[in-house]
Amino acid sequence: MTTAAAAPSKRWLYGMAPDLLIGCGLWYALAFAVLAVAGTWVRTAGMQTLIPFLLLAFSSPHYGATLLRVYEQREERQSYAVFTIFATAILATLYVVGIHSAAVGSIVLTVYLTWSPWHYTGQNYGIGVMFLRRRGVDLEGNAKRLVYASFILSYVMVFLALHGGARADDYIPVAYDPVGYHFLPLGLPYTSVTLPAVGLAYVAATVGAVVLLLRRASLRDIAPAGALALTQALWFSLPLILRHWKIDTGIEPWGDRFGTYYFMWIGIGHAFQYLWITSYYARARPNWTGQFPYYIKALLAGTAIWTIPTLIFAPDVLGRLPFDAGLGILTASAVNIHHFVLDGAIWKLRDGRVARILLQKRDPTTAATSTAPEGRRWIAPSVWVLGAISVAITFGVKWEREVGIRRAIAAGNLRRVETSLDRFAWIGRDSPGLRGLLGKAYADKGIDALARRNYERSIELHPRAPVWLMLGVLHARDERWADAADAFESSVAIVADNEQAYFQLGLARLELGQPEAARLAFERAVALNPDRGINRTLLERAKSLSP
Repeated sequence: MTTAAAAPSKRWLYGMAPDLLIGCGLWYALAFAVLAVAGTWVRTAGMQTLIPFLLLAFSSPHYGATLLRVYEQREERQSYAVFTIFATAILATLYVVGIHSAAVGSIVLTVYLTWSPWHYTGQNYGIGVMFLRRRGVDLEGNAKRLVYASFILSYVMVFLALHGGARADDYIPVAYDPVGYHFLPLGLPYTSVTLPAVGLAYVAATVGAVVLLLRRASLRDIAPAGALALTQALWFSLPLILRHWKIDTGIEPWGDRFGTYYFMWIGIGHAFQYLWITSYYARARPNWTGQFPYYIKALLAGTAIWTIPTLIFAPDVLGRLPFDAGLGILTASAVNIHHFVLDGAIWKLRDGRVARILLQKRDPTTAATSTAPEGRRWIAPSVWVLGAISVAITFGVKWEREVGIRRAIAAGNLRRVETSLDRFAWIGRDSPGLRGLLGKAYADKGIDALARRNYERSIELHPRAPVWLMLGVLHARDERWADAADAFESSVAIVADNEQAYFQLGLARLELGQPEAARLAFERAVALNPDRGINRTLLERAKSLSP
């Protein structure tokens, strides 16, 4: 049983119900049960629309909570200078370089995707240990090692799956669209052997930890930690096992079709949990003014760190990639790595020899107050103003994506979609993909001027072979053959194995009276698709017209 009786007031942070539901993640277990039975109905009833706003309301402030902890007070900024200044400067440099280098950006993305499940896992483990210690449970020796092994082996399975060549978004709770940058797996060999072995070790460690803890404490005392082990399993271990071995349970949250949507629920659960623990410890700080002011400040700070970089490095300003063609995922990678680094400084370096080296601990009797110097009192209000602007921008983007794009597309209201994209252009969120689709929709309706405008805007943002091809077809339809040929040349310069682009290029060259150039295009089309008779027919025609 317990080695020391813990006072009832020390057993919980906020009380049994909120601690179990939020801190231990049982709300996700309940939500999972509902989604397993009625996932389709929940999605179609509007929850898919609600998810982006839940992420704004809870995920953004969970980043802000970390920023408040290390940046809000002057003495904390100085204590954590290694992280607040130097590590941040290094990461900011990698971010800027990554905007212009796909290789560097892909490395940053790979670090983020690899580190993310470890961050979630570490939080579950840390909270589980906290609850055990609050109940006076003896967690020394083998018991502690097995508890730790259970969580770390759960992560090792994810690591092996990620770096054994699996799709990253099959195993991690992030929305990852491989555009602009790509996950770079290590290519670990023999994962078909190592993964099952680690899985068995995970199960053994989990069972062993439960058995040892029950010898030292009551089921009631270890229940919170057990709930966190269940949360870890639902978030990572069980989905991984099912996906890796292609076990079809018929349960929608564990299926492949809507994996990203259900992963977002895990992200929201992690954010709930993070705000729950950070707000509890923030209450002991001298500048605590209440739960709601703390939440608002965290929301403003967390949203600003996501939004400001995308405004500065939008393709029409200092950047080169649109938000949905690389800038968004690179920003997510940098913001999350920064969050992981600061989170590690907060929770893992509070005591001990390493902390004494890395943190500039100050004598509390001589520590500077949180009051800023006279000449810097404008900084905090400026940050909050930027945060408020960022919240407004983020909410507006999510609203426009839902009302101005998704619903407008469903209603066939092309002008409303274009209005939303024009508004996105003001804040660096214009989409080359949606511009291309909109141009195609206008072209299908015969509205060539608007089709051309959107094709050209898509190319201006991020040149892609299919859009150049569609623009060329539009020019050809208007008998603008020189423009058409230039567009088709641009298309094949990006993707050199598109038979249709070479066919169209050959036609345009024939219309321009350039049979030799047409011959070269048709020869390439024949090489790519020798079974298409029209390619050979037009090739012979071009040869007959050549000098």
